[in-house]
Amino acid sequence: MTCSPVPADLTRFVGREQECVQIAELLSCSRLMTLTGPGGVGKTRLAKEVLRRQAGDLVDSVVFVELAEVAHGDQVTAAIAAALGLALDSGGESLPSLGRALQERDILLVLDNCEHLLAACGRLMGALLPAAPGVRVLATSREPLGIFGERTWRVPPLSLPAPSSNSAADSDAVKLFLDRALSVAPDFVVTADRLRMVGELCRRLDGIPLAIELAAVRTRSFDLPQMLSDDVPIFRVLDRGNEAGPLRHHTLRKAIEWSHDLCTPQEQALWSRLAIFSGSFSLAAAREVCAGDGLTGDEIVPLIGNLVEKSVVTCNVIEAAPRYRLLESLRVFGLERCEQVETWRRRHRDHYLGLALESTHTSTGDEQLVTVRRLQGELPNIRSAVGYSLSRSSERLIGLEMTGALWFYWNACGHLRDGCRWLQRALAENPESTPARAKALWVLGWYEMVQGDKANARLHLEAARDMGRAIGDASAAATAMQFLGTLEELDGNSEGALLLLEDAQRRHRKAGEDGALSILCGAQLAMLHTLAGRIDEGRRQCDVAVAQAEAHDERWAASWAHWNRGLVHHFAGEPARSVESLRIALTAKASLRDWLGASACVEVMVWDAVDLGRLEYAARLLGIGRMLCRAMGGRQPLFGSAFLTARRAEYVEGIRHATGVENFQREFAAGLALDIEEAIDFVLDMSSVRASLTVPPDRSHGDALTAREREISRLIYQGLSNADIAGSLTISRRTVEGHVNRILAKLNFRSRSQVAVWMARREPVESGR
Repeated sequence: MTCSPVPADLTRFVGREQECVQIAELLSCSRLMTLTGPGGVGKTRLAKEVLRRQAGDLVDSVVFVELAEVAHGDQVTAAIAAALGLALDSGGESLPSLGRALQERDILLVLDNCEHLLAACGRLMGALLPAAPGVRVLATSREPLGIFGERTWRVPPLSLPAPSSNSAADSDAVKLFLDRALSVAPDFVVTADRLRMVGELCRRLDGIPLAIELAAVRTRSFDLPQMLSDDVPIFRVLDRGNEAGPLRHHTLRKAIEWSHDLCTPQEQALWSRLAIFSGSFSLAAAREVCAGDGLTGDEIVPLIGNLVEKSVVTCNVIEAAPRYRLLESLRVFGLERCEQVETWRRRHRDHYLGLALESTHTSTGDEQLVTVRRLQGELPNIRSAVGYSLSRSSERLIGLEMTGALWFYWNACGHLRDGCRWLQRALAENPESTPARAKALWVLGWYEMVQGDKANARLHLEAARDMGRAIGDASAAATAMQFLGTLEELDGNSEGALLLLEDAQRRHRKAGEDGALSILCGAQLAMLHTLAGRIDEGRRQCDVAVAQAEAHDERWAASWAHWNRGLVHHFAGEPARSVESLRIALTAKASLRDWLGASACVEVMVWDAVDLGRLEYAARLLGIGRMLCRAMGGRQPLFGSAFLTARRAEYVEGIRHATGVENFQREFAAGLALDIEEAIDFVLDMSSVRASLTVPPDRSHGDALTAREREISRLIYQGLSNADIAGSLTISRRTVEGHVNRILAKLNFRSRSQVAVWMARREPVESGR
């Protein structure tokens, strides 16, 4: 028997180390395994690499069967036989003949590109595998074969660098681009700026290897800024590539057309309508936006399932809810084929307008967190919906209404900077005096105030107050006065602030408004009294605001009331109680993703840490507070409050003097280097129990770690990433990851931040302090 070997490749295999290991492990305990994924994601190349590394450990021989050029299902058996070098019986006995030929063989069949022959491949495997117990099958397909016993493994795109990453070259996608670009353009110089652009290009291409390789080839004709330009359509850039490869992979368009042709007319129609969405979307959104003109809402559910199976749509479960998405290249392709695109864009806008208006009514009460979770991940769609409205003169007022209605979303979900940009654009497009404009003005002024832009904040808040009075919009006037009062407070004008805030509170009560903004007004009054030295009145105002929030099950304004309660305890000389209140506030703000509010919590925790004698910990908190403030566009910490920033400066100087410049800078930099989620975990872990600030460090578990593991734990505590640790110790990143996994297992921890907390408690022991 003559077997068809695995075809060799002309280019180097890049990355995917973990994927190769996982697939080999699964293949060792599976008789039928199918690698699935969209066209160009690298299914065939990954399968061949796994075989190159592991096939000898699995079977005696490997037979590679290329099915892309097999046109009909009744030809599959013959194609396999040809690859095996078998002459089968003629007539209808070919399958039994194949089974007999393989009955005693220990062999791995690789069936490459099965998606257009699913039924035939499924039937064949269902009959062959029971007849030939020594046969294993590894298939590649854009869709599973769909038979019992099949193990499927979805091939992911290549790993991508984070948008803010300084180590783009560590991602597999960037490594692949650089490898292929240097092979066709040896004079391609890798600079930090080019690495940043390559990372952005790879993100736009969704980490799809085929698209990245085609883009790398085009570096001979286009520079990176041209490839990233919105003026150059993606399919025009990627219109040439590997002429020696399969026809369907000559260009990105051909790869996608292959998938499109395998879809039914209904699936194709839904594909084009789903392309209206930006980023991910929910099943409910797809049903509401895409139903009609031949597709009912009930039909959309199974059709989306089909598109997921065919690797056209991806599905990820985020916070227990499935989110669907088209890869960007598939989305662009779908838009090109979308009929009546204006109709579907308007329906998309109307859906997100409904969510925006609903959010104004559910920003308090039981549904507050539900609203936040529903809107999380919708920023690309919200941008698209608002942009659609503002780009059409007949729809621009709706765009203004949307930006104002989303005041809670922009603030509580951590999108202040984005909210400011859209509010500014919407106001520029809508100069007329309307309730929508008055609301947008006070929302913008408020956001500018908390980010430290006091001059523009005053301008917009005063305009909102005056417009509210002129058009009889009492709510807009009262809310504008409320934030003007806070602005006076931040500038140190306590008397003027008190008059404005008390007037706003009376107006809220008169109008029967007892929601988030009314509760926030009480919290703002608490801050005013506390900073003026009226601690008892500040405490009373906090208690009232917290009680009001609890009565309405309100969380966001309540978090500010708890922050102010922490401020009260701090100025009352009760740092441990202050930490407890700030922990409550920070936990709520983290659940809402109110990162600017989180930075305010951390800043006051700095002062409490100093008062409790944890100076180096306080220095690290300072770095975390700065990182959170910058991430949300804040110009100054603590909203630029004259009183609070002066107090902060005193504490910073005290910490620097007590710890020494070198220790201060090390701890501050470690806090600054954390990402948001790591930072919040670190702060909450470190402050979880009051005793954690005063009890001697835990000596347990330390002996379980090797010297190298203790060394790596200390570097984690210092804020180094795995890549940084690898560079520092001159070992591979994979080796570091192995050490970290063993550290977590030995200490029974789930995250690196827990290791950092544990090491922080041990540090005095290990250094002899």
